[in-house]
Amino acid sequence: MKTADVDLSRCSMCGICVDLCPMTFKINDAGYIEVIHPHGESEEDINEAIRNCRSECISWKESQ
Repeated sequence: MKTADVDLSRCSMCGICVDLCPMTFKINDAGYIEVIHPHGESEEDINEAIRNCRSECISWKESQ
């Protein structure tokens, strides 16, 4: 099964992913993007966040 993943070393913290998928991503107390529920939205919605990410830091990761 694949899950959403954010590469924080590339993330600009623009928040587009949070706007598009608020049940999957959030900005934590430290100001970083966090995956709070890898399947919070549909795969189609998460793919939309991946396509719209300015930093291209969101991807799918195979979970174990």
